[in-house]
Amino acid sequence: MGSPVSTEARPERPLVKITGTVRSIRRDRIGGMPALEAEIQPLNQDRIELVWLGRDTISGIEPGRTVAAEGRLSIRRGRATMFNPRYELSQAARRAG
Repeated sequence: MGSPVSTEARPERPLVKITGTVRSIRRDRIGGMPALEAEIQPLNQDRIELVWLGRDTISGIEPGRTVAAEGRLSIRRGRATMFNPRYELSQAARRAG
């Protein structure tokens, strides 16, 4: 699963599928609602933020885990971001780290 994602010259809010490793997670509040943010690193691509609104935790979304995500790509704070993407966790063992 995956299609190249470039932050340059793309249609507004394209639907993309990506697979990458979770680098970090952060809990935040957006518009007064809890939000879970995960930064993922797809192979040979720029990092992308996945943001789930109304959630402060999702079992399995943790650093080192591989996740496949599908959703509309937008720009938030100058970074490629997907809000409330569909996701699938890899069945492979988590990387030690």
